[in-house]
Amino acid sequence: MFTVNDFIAQYKSYTDGQLAFIHLNPDNYNKEANDAAKIIIERKGGPDELFKRLEVARVKQVEINRIRKETQELGTQGFDSSFLKTNATSAILSKEEMHEIIDNKYDEVIYTIEDKKITPKTIAGSIVGGAIGAVVGGILWGLQTIYLTGGPGLLYSSKILIILLIGLVLLCYGFVRFFTKQSKKNTAVFFATAISVILALVIGSFLYSIIGFQE
Repeated sequence: MFTVNDFIAQYKSYTDGQLAFIHLNPDNYNKEANDAAKIIIERKGGPDELFKRLEVARVKQVEINRIRKETQELGTQGFDSSFLKTNATSAILSKEEMHEIIDNKYDEVIYTIEDKKITPKTIAGSIVGGAIGAVVGGILWGLQTIYLTGGPGLLYSSKILIILLIGLVLLCYGFVRFFTKQSKKNTAVFFATAISVILALVIGSFLYSIIGFQE
């Protein structure tokens, strides 16, 4: 049985939000836990101060979300971070806070834009990565069909098929992403991965047709 002191030691590291939850839901906790929460809350200025801090944090987060949204919209339209920082205003956040938020979000926007671009490097990387993924994945798929699963009949009727397919997809995608340095959000990467998986299944089936199931 935990004592009040045990709960106090635990609640010391709790956030205002966590303490407020306990304060607002006393029926979910025993007497010792509620008493400990009251002590910690009083040490931090009492319930009124607690909810004032939470309201300030809520308003600040709304403002942060607003600036991030504006940065997303304007950055996508081609405006650079210097323009965004020069024209951004806030009655809640300091200039330093605004600039940090804008810089971080702008970096995300630029990364997303570059990630979706289809360049010669994307095409070459998709072809090379997809080909390697198809060969490696096909060999592995063929080997597990030949030696580990009791043949295609058992493989295709087993629930483990989903897990094996997911593994194959991740393998092919990993090779494509490694060579392109771009994610599945890129159309070329997505289709290269899909084609690589299909080819891997074909290669695996071809290997089984040649070798057959091995006990």
